[in-house]
Amino acid sequence: MSTFSEDRSPRPAKRRGRPPGGGLTPAQARAALLDAAERSVLESGATATTMEAIARRSGYTRAVLYRHFANRDEVVGALALRAAERSVAEATARYVGPLDPQEVITESLVFVATEVARDPLLARLTGDGGFARLVTAHPEIAALLTESYEFGLANCSPERLRPGLTATEAAGYVLSIALALLMGAVPHADDPEAVRRYVRAFVLPALFTDPPPLPG
Repeated sequence: MSTFSEDRSPRPAKRRGRPPGGGLTPAQARAALLDAAERSVLESGATATTMEAIARRSGYTRAVLYRHFANRDEVVGALALRAAERSVAEATARYVGPLDPQEVITESLVFVATEVARDPLLARLTGDGGFARLVTAHPEIAALLTESYEFGLANCSPERLRPGLTATEAAGYVLSIALALLMGAVPHADDPEAVRRYVRAFVLPALFTDPPPLPG
C-alpha cells in the first residue's frame, strides 16, 4: 500500500489564449494586437473586425485586448494613426536636404492624392465616411498631419507667407486640401501633374507672397 495519498484537490482551469503580456512588453503586445487587427481589416473588412475577432487572431484573451483598447473605435483610431505615421515617414524620407517649402507642400499633396489615397488599409477603414470622418473622430490624426506640415514650413521665412498668416494656420489649410484630395473633391486627383497644377494655381497663392508661375 502506498504511503502517499493521491492529490485530488481541484486544479485551476487552464487559461485560454496567451498569458497576459505573452512575454512581450506592453508596447510590443499593443503592436501585436494592432497587427492582428490590421490583418483582419485587410482580409475580412472593417465591419467584421470585432474585438472578439482581433483577440482570436492575436492569440490574446479579450481581457488583454480591453486592457489596451477600450472599444473597437479605439482600435480603428490607432490603426488609422499608425497608417498615417507610416505615410508621413515615407513622405519625409523622400526629402533629402533643405527643400523649398512650396516644393515640399506640392509634392506632399501629390503623395497624398496618388499614394495615400490608394492605401488598402485606409480604404477599408474609411468606408463610406471617408478619411475626413476618421480625422474628425480621432483628433490625434489631425494633430500628426498638421505637425508634419508645420515641419515642412519650418524653413520658410515669415515674409514669404501672406501677411498675418502663421505657419500653424498655413499647415491647417494644407491639411484641408489633403482631405479634399482624399475625398475626391478635387478633379483628376489621381493624376500627379493635375494635382501639381492645382496646388500651384490655388494652394500656393493662398499661402505665399511669391508663388511660382503656372507653366504654359
